[in-house]
Amino acid sequence: MSFQATSTDITLDSDHHTLRAKCVKSDGRTTQDSTLDLDTCIGNINGDFQWGKKDYSLTAKNVALDGDELSADLTKEDGTTIRTGAVIHLGDRIENDNGTLKFT
Repeated sequence: MSFQATSTDITLDSDHHTLRAKCVKSDGRTTQDSTLDLDTCIGNINGDFQWGKKDYSLTAKNVALDGDELSADLTKEDGTTIRTGAVIHLGDRIENDNGTLKFT
């Protein structure tokens, strides 16, 4: 299940790659703060977000989080052209595992 359904206070830190949330544990009542460094599981391949790669934030500008939608302007491989408005849905691969944000 998407982390968004069982988490609150979902934010992206000012470093533009640390996802932060209060996640409900498996007991359904207790919450705990959790973080996930998105640079460990999302990369930039020629101007597109790519799961399973690393360090997208090194080539991203105007990074924003809206719900589970991460968007940014990403540099392409030629280093000069920017792809504007690239989007990835974090709920597709990030889950709340007993109060901990995890990449699946």
